[in-house]
Amino acid sequence: GRSRCTEEGMATMIPRKKARVKKSKIPPRDTLTEQQRKEIEEAFDILDTDGSGRIDAGDLLVALRALGFEPRKDEVKKLMSDNDKENTGTITKQQFVEIFRAKWGETDSQDLLHLAFQLYDTEGTGMLTLDDLIMVTETIGEAATREELQEMMNEAYSVRPGEQDAYEITEEQFYQIMERKTATA
Repeated sequence: GRSRCTEEGMATMIPRKKARVKKSKIPPRDTLTEQQRKEIEEAFDILDTDGSGRIDAGDLLVALRALGFEPRKDEVKKLMSDNDKENTGTITKQQFVEIFRAKWGETDSQDLLHLAFQLYDTEGTGMLTLDDLIMVTETIGEAATREELQEMMNEAYSVRPGEQDAYEITEEQFYQIMERKTATA
């Protein structure tokens, strides 16, 4: 196949002028929209719990499964060895993005939110508390105050002013909050 560095190099050399508006909303398979790239990087940040800028095969497997893929262990091994040229047993954020760009350019934001939800729903209850929500937003750099997030939870739950604050939210409500949060950012 063509070497990846020349493709990357060419992509950066071509000036981005007017983008022709196409009727189809689906980008070509091996390109990512800015939003998709951002979300894949956010998924990486969530998995990179020690902040080292690298994740291992286990994390990659978690990410792929959470995004609805069922890779076999040998597929994950191959993805790791293809990208981990120095044999560190880990991959960088850029390599993580490349894996998704090459293999699953059509992954949508709902899948990445599902990954975030699953990772923070540590009890497996299908619910997130305010504290969980604070951790998610901090991790993906969408910082919001406790008050703002509580307000969003209350909105998602249709809590009226004066009523008791919402204590936890469902995955569906989590999507609404995160989509509103990223839309206003």
